[in-house]
Amino acid sequence: MDALLLIDTDDASYPSDDAMETLGDIVTRTRAVSGVLIFASTKADLADTSDEELSIFVPDEEDLVLRSESPDVFEGIDDLAAGLHDLSVDRIIIAGADATAATPGADASTGEPGTGAGEVTTDPATQAEGDADAGASSAAAPGAVFASAMAGLVCNFDVVVLSDSTTDPDGKLVTWGDAAADAGAMVKKTADTWLRM
Repeated sequence: MDALLLIDTDDASYPSDDAMETLGDIVTRTRAVSGVLIFASTKADLADTSDEELSIFVPDEEDLVLRSESPDVFEGIDDLAAGLHDLSVDRIIIAGADATAATPGADASTGEPGTGAGEVTTDPATQAEGDADAGASSAAAPGAVFASAMAGLVCNFDVVVLSDSTTDPDGKLVTWGDAAADAGAMVKKTADTWLRM
């Protein structure tokens, strides 16, 4: 069975109207078949926001609404993987706003890449692409959607990343699809993704 996992789809995090419309289609399809629909927020400033206001898709009582203190929702939510396995979920379809707080290895006060000796970046997109521009903005660094997709693979789920419904903080489609595919995720367009319920 599939679960649709939407991360940080609040108004401020998910500014792309095109991606919102595209993602709205699969949200509607998931609800129509009583599928597992999960809304996750990784933003501390939304911790006290009501469930209904946590997403532009307005979660209802049938949906699972989660708040994670970590960009990786599997790390931030105790027993999420085990609970999904108990529901017989074996594939996670994931999309949303792939915001990240800072560039990996960045100075916390400025958000600019650090210059300390021995710094190692664990940014998968940087590793996959080789040389990276040291002045790249945090929009170029994978965030919560990427981290959660990679964690889903580690937790023994098949993972489908919706390439036309996953955006960076500027509302542009993310560019790390090849790195996700190389790691074992499927990267598909929303309209080409069929739900297994």
